[in-house]
Amino acid sequence: MDKKNLFVKATNMIWTLFVIGICALITSSLLVFLILSVKLNAITLVFYLISLLLVGPTMSAIFQTVFQTLKETDSRVMKTYFNYYLSGFKSSMLLWLPYYILMVILSADLYFVSLNGKGTILIPLLLLIFVLSMISYVYSLILYSKFVMKTKDIIRFSLFLVVNRPLKSLTIILLLLALYQFYKYFGNLAIFWGFPLFSLLSFLFLRKLLVQIELKYVNPY
Repeated sequence: MDKKNLFVKATNMIWTLFVIGICALITSSLLVFLILSVKLNAITLVFYLISLLLVGPTMSAIFQTVFQTLKETDSRVMKTYFNYYLSGFKSSMLLWLPYYILMVILSADLYFVSLNGKGTILIPLLLLIFVLSMISYVYSLILYSKFVMKTKDIIRFSLFLVVNRPLKSLTIILLLLALYQFYKYFGNLAIFWGFPLFSLLSFLFLRKLLVQIELKYVNPY
């Protein structure tokens, strides 16, 4: 009976992640269209930048819906997703904006440095900052989904976690690498399950950390 229940739960979770992936494709339709149909150049760059800016609310909705699914069984996955997407559009955009600006600047620096061949010694440093910003953003998404906090406090605390929880940060790096490999070798599956699965694994691997944060910082008494 336990094995049967486990199989049912696993099947339900796989289906839920698939539905979340479909919803994410809908809210990221501009970016998907550009990647599939439009070549990146100086003219289309502005459209790519706009579509990447809109990724913020999508990522937040993914993490929030997955977290809600872990807390309770909810068959109305699509309704839950779009409710989070629409109601949290502004706040999730504000959370993503600092990381977006930083990553765009770093990407431009890496492009021009590699193109000109000057200052190549800076490439490792730029890559390190880029990776650390990605880790911080993942922490931010988790905190945003779990706690009610001001945006500046979420970003500040996520930066604190990057430095003060090196093993957890390493776990996020490994998950990001796994996500990259998933898209690289299983693109047809990853387009539906990639980010929802990444979100699920992030919550599962960092659940003890969330409990510690809640006990120490949210409910200290």
